[in-house]
Amino acid sequence: MKFVVDESVSYAVVEKLQEFKHEVISIAKDFSSLKDQDVYKLAVAEKAVLITRDHHFNNSIRFPPEKTNGIVYIRHGNLKSEEEVKLVLGFVQKFIPESMGSSLIILQKRGAKFRPARSPRK
Repeated sequence: MKFVVDESVSYAVVEKLQEFKHEVISIAKDFSSLKDQDVYKLAVAEKAVLITRDHHFNNSIRFPPEKTNGIVYIRHGNLKSEEEVKLVLGFVQKFIPESMGSSLIILQKRGAKFRPARSPRK
């Protein structure tokens, strides 16, 4: 699976995903402070799942998840790095890209909530 991991996410998540042989583009390592719009465009261009802690990506009008392979938003809270890794890996191992669709997925300690992609207006 291919991921774009925003700089707001612990770098330990990047390392663990790579350890499990996923293709990962790290904004913190590979780019210097990209704007949200550019991070989103990268995820779209790479056909990747975007993982972020940035609440701006919850705006499905500004950042339509249906143009990506999904946006995984880690809901803010007092998560330690290892908790963040456990949360993301548990989710990734449970769901394959096809079942994620192009949804906005909100991850928190209590589990995951899927917001399906919006249907285009007619």
